[in-house]
Amino acid sequence: MLYVFAGIFMWDEDTLALMKVSLPRPQTYVKVLENDSPQERFRVLEMSPVLQSGTKTGQITMNGAAAFLNHPEQSQHQERATLHYRTTTRLDMISQRLLQEAAPSALAGQTTATHVVSAVYFGAQAFLVFDSDCSNHEKNADIVDVLKIMTSTFCPNHIISSLNAAEKAKSSLLACSLYIDVGDWKSPVSFDEALEIYGSLPTLLGSKGERAVPLKVWLYPLKKLDKSSVCAALSGVSETLMHQAEYILEHLRKQIRICEDIIRDYINVNVIMQFPTLEDDVIAFLELMQEYQTTFQKGIADIVHIKEGKRERSLQDLLKRHSQSPFSAEKTNQWLENKETELKILNDFRAADITVVKSQAELQQVISHSQKTRVMCLTLYSPDVEDSFITALRQYIESDGIINDSLLFKPVSINDKKIIKVQLFIAANEDAEQTSFIAALIPGDDFPEYSVQFYHDGRIVSRNVKLGTKSDLVQISHIKHTSVSLKLNQPDTKRIERYIVEYRALGDDGSNNEPWKQIIFDTTSNRENCMISDLKSGHKFQLRYIFVEQDCMNLSRIINFKTVVTASPGKPLVNKLDRDTLRVTWLRAETDEDCPVLRYMVEYKEAGLEGWSSVQTEGLECECTLTVLHSTCYSVRVSAVYEDITSKPSEETPVPVDVWSIKLSERKSSILLEVLKLQTEKKPVELRDWTDEESEVKGFLQCLPYISELRFAVPHNKTAESWDKRKRLFRLDLCLQAALHQKETIEETVKKLLSSVNYEKCDFLLDLCSHVKDYETQTGMSVLPALQPIYQSAPAVWSIDLSERKSSILLEVLKLQTEKKPVELRDWTDEESEVKGFLQCLPYISQLRYVLNTLFTVVCTSRTSRF
Repeated sequence: MLYVFAGIFMWDEDTLALMKVSLPRPQTYVKVLENDSPQERFRVLEMSPVLQSGTKTGQITMNGAAAFLNHPEQSQHQERATLHYRTTTRLDMISQRLLQEAAPSALAGQTTATHVVSAVYFGAQAFLVFDSDCSNHEKNADIVDVLKIMTSTFCPNHIISSLNAAEKAKSSLLACSLYIDVGDWKSPVSFDEALEIYGSLPTLLGSKGERAVPLKVWLYPLKKLDKSSVCAALSGVSETLMHQAEYILEHLRKQIRICEDIIRDYINVNVIMQFPTLEDDVIAFLELMQEYQTTFQKGIADIVHIKEGKRERSLQDLLKRHSQSPFSAEKTNQWLENKETELKILNDFRAADITVVKSQAELQQVISHSQKTRVMCLTLYSPDVEDSFITALRQYIESDGIINDSLLFKPVSINDKKIIKVQLFIAANEDAEQTSFIAALIPGDDFPEYSVQFYHDGRIVSRNVKLGTKSDLVQISHIKHTSVSLKLNQPDTKRIERYIVEYRALGDDGSNNEPWKQIIFDTTSNRENCMISDLKSGHKFQLRYIFVEQDCMNLSRIINFKTVVTASPGKPLVNKLDRDTLRVTWLRAETDEDCPVLRYMVEYKEAGLEGWSSVQTEGLECECTLTVLHSTCYSVRVSAVYEDITSKPSEETPVPVDVWSIKLSERKSSILLEVLKLQTEKKPVELRDWTDEESEVKGFLQCLPYISELRFAVPHNKTAESWDKRKRLFRLDLCLQAALHQKETIEETVKKLLSSVNYEKCDFLLDLCSHVKDYETQTGMSVLPALQPIYQSAPAVWSIDLSERKSSILLEVLKLQTEKKPVELRDWTDEESEVKGFLQCLPYISQLRYVLNTLFTVVCTSRTSRF
């Protein structure tokens, strides 16, 4: 039968907008059609026999993608393949409540219309027919291969790059005819143009699908509307039976509305997409309820034509058949409640981010590929199995209401106990950071008793895990700073084989990213107490336990606890009794009876030493005397010592230091440097000993900018001469390292080294030159030029004793001057080589002076004539 859509509306726009249901149905598929027969074209367009005959007789005009039916048939000298593109966007339908309750009675019986549109499926189709003239039938496979590549992507460049040379050559000979629902395209086009059009197909309907066209339409007969008033036409029937009939009709309408609400509820969309059978069952139930509603209304209408005396009996029979049928309120209500519960459980799984699998194979794959070692799996019913109750309803309709044993089927109730167990599983998902939680919906005939399985490293540990076990079997008996004591209770009614206690620390923000640590207790040892130690004081932890019985494993809920916080003493006060003795006092640490303080530990830092040195008090006294020789202590702190832990140290108290007295032979200059950097003002450093190692000399050189004065202590076990020689050598080493590594501050270094010693500058500079020349000879390095700034600011008169120094050193020094200076000789030697060496110095001297007599000048003059 063909229908004419006259554009007449039964309801106003506001009512339609309120009662219209729009369900998203975003689906796209692309398929290659190799068969070009008329029957194949009718099939892919899903045309009924009536529509097929209409097209053959010319009663129907074909446009858009449907015009593909009129494409010329394939000739014997032509090869062809067709690409079929189909996409759907949404399903719009009006509420059955509108059809049953709000149908205008004036239109229900009129003859201008026979049906009302109840639903429309929107989307679009396209057919791209590729033809090529060729007599070789084997080449048809080449076209199909090319089109199959197109089905995998909409990107033209990717399609071209995927073709081999033969396929590219073949495609260049193809012509494409277009039949598309949306857009205005000229046809035929080349293969390259067809690729561009094909790539644009996903965008043709618009970003919101606003250009989609109807693909399928559902019609509802007007004659089925407004049948609920037939009850009022009955006379000679008791009011009680009348109310029962009206209640049944109202109940049927209510259940139809519930089905519509389930389908259109946006919360159920994702679950329905994953489990389409759920939607199919609800739609099938809805359609069967509508059909039964019509049958029941017709049964009431037929009673009107029965003699008045027999109407009561006929209505009683009708109501009895209804109560015995699977459409009774008790059975249909139970089925709907089950479906709503199924949807709620699946939605709860989704909200808790619990993976849902639908087969045993999928479950094993998830377990074997899990990135977590622990997997907890809840096995439930599967909504994908065939619904026996739907089958019973359909058989009842098909049997014209005849009751048999197979139709006495009643849906199994999903009781509250099972729902609570599912909720316990979801609640246990708080451990999702360490354990994968999976719900496996394995096919079954009905809703079975649920079971929880536990897997570890891909292997099953228990097939019967009980969740939410009360925490009275393992109790926390005592909490300390670093430990917690547990009491293990053995129940009278159960025989526990072993306890598995797990615990983990929480982050400062309450996060539970730490892995569980595990302790196993075998109950055969009859242990009643256990202890978890090595915990962090004042920290939050989580505890749970598993007790294993012969046939199951019980997992408790998580218990939170916090270890005792250790109290620290007050900031110490330091009183310096003398240079080497400190008296330290502090405020007592707060404590309690369960965790008392046993004693205190006093720690102090010394300059040049790593870490803290410490002493402990004998008892709870809050004072201590420290003896630290040579005043190297610069910071003090105190900690409380408990039975199982030492508290965090108190705030540090700095110790005033006037002079840093250091033995660098026993301490590191790098640690001394860190201490000196903490000073608010520079202090003198007194060296009692040191090492000649180059690295330590270089390290102490970095300390000089933080020292107000460098001093040297007087030793008791060395002669003054040897000590002076060692001091002089240490200064020279410092200057040498400064020339190598701190050229820019070399003058400041020399000035600081000479500021507090009785050392003539001339002698120091000459010694330094000699020391550097020896270093250059040993290493082959050139260091002396870096010292030029020092020698340019040399004294006004060079004073030298040539009997103790070589004239060659004086010559090196004089060469570094920018201007000539006088030289005063305090003594000399008559050796010819030295006299000759001094002669080379004369060009760099402005005036020669002497202290003792003039003999040297006479000798020098007489010998000059020889040379």
